[in-house]
Amino acid sequence: MTKLDKIRALVREKWTSLRDQGALHIFIGSFITKFVAFFASIFIVHLFSKPDYGVLGYVENIFGYVYLLAGLGLTNAALRYVIISEEEHKYSVYHYIIKRSTIYNVIIVLLAVIIFCWIYPFGEDFSRVRYLLPLLLISLPVHSLSDSGSMMLRSMFANKRYAVLSCLLGVSVLVFKYVFSLLWGLPGAFISNVTIYGFWAVYLLLTIHNAYFKGCRPTPLPAAERREINTYSLQFMITNGLWTVFMLNDVFLLGRITQNATLVADYKVAYAFPGNIALFSASIGIFVAPLFVKHEKEQAWVRKNYRLVLLATTVIIGAVSAVLAIWAGPIIKLVYGEEYLSVVPVMRVLLLAAFINNAFRYTNANLLSAMGRVKVNLYVSLMGTLLQVGINFLVIPRYGAMGVAYTSVLVYTLMAIAVSGAFLYYYFRKPDREPS
Repeated sequence: MTKLDKIRALVREKWTSLRDQGALHIFIGSFITKFVAFFASIFIVHLFSKPDYGVLGYVENIFGYVYLLAGLGLTNAALRYVIISEEEHKYSVYHYIIKRSTIYNVIIVLLAVIIFCWIYPFGEDFSRVRYLLPLLLISLPVHSLSDSGSMMLRSMFANKRYAVLSCLLGVSVLVFKYVFSLLWGLPGAFISNVTIYGFWAVYLLLTIHNAYFKGCRPTPLPAAERREINTYSLQFMITNGLWTVFMLNDVFLLGRITQNATLVADYKVAYAFPGNIALFSASIGIFVAPLFVKHEKEQAWVRKNYRLVLLATTVIIGAVSAVLAIWAGPIIKLVYGEEYLSVVPVMRVLLLAAFINNAFRYTNANLLSAMGRVKVNLYVSLMGTLLQVGINFLVIPRYGAMGVAYTSVLVYTLMAIAVSGAFLYYYFRKPDREPS
């Protein structure tokens, strides 16, 4: 057998292994879900004027901040604690997560309504946010339950079922949002969320119960286990929230400092393609995270597969970013129209930021969090967020959206270096250290 034949045989073996584990289903399901969400923005933007689209984006941006607190992070705990629990104990963990997170979500919605609808001051361009935001906030509990159901399917390695349901969820969210927006304008866009996520929340709860826990009764978790789950969830929520808050900060600060809904609309369009590059890295990450949790004590396995994941993600993200950068002008003109062609330079800078963020920062941060090293991400993301906000306050008044874009490149680079160094330190130089 020649060297080339050996390489081909190895590739076939790896492909067969990934296919049997459901990698293809996970990737396709996650990809289609995120692609549909991106595709929705293309349809929705043509239903509204620039100022209205800016208001829509601003309301969704505030909801994004609130949703970072959903369930105080308990949804993410399923991906770790359901996996590592014994079979007879999985339902108790799942039941605890669902019950406790729902209680938290109701309280979060009430507090958010009080803060943003009665206390927080909005400028003239965003005055409608005060009555539109509650229409979206009421969807938070069922949205969170839907996410918990999806996370549970991943925890049970039900990859095919997860992929199918993800696709159906993504398509239904797009259809309902478009139809409701067409019928009732901006209010309809927000009412659609509670309608469709409410349906999927109930469906997933029933599906998971009948498929895995029919006839099971939950037992109260010991206090020590509850503390461990809650601590992990809070750390994960803060860390994941700080990662997510970057895009939210960009839109929020642009709107807050400039008080210009049209500028917000332009930036949302410029970020649409760079922001959705994450669908590639997230699709890979969704599949590999549970596997790394399962093998986190096997240093040789972690090192070998880390290299493969990093290489695959870098090549895919790099290729997509390059193609989009080269064809940015024609793509924006075709998808959004000539009125948005002015955003092309900002989009190209954001594509560079997206490449650094998704190929290097996300890959390392995702694996560190999945394998229990949440504190590393917490410290890095906290410092990165402070740096981002501080620089944006300085550059937005002078450079506007372009200043925000270059800030993203700088901050994502520093954060990528930090989390990459941490992963190499723990798994390539210090094999005996326990997660902290």
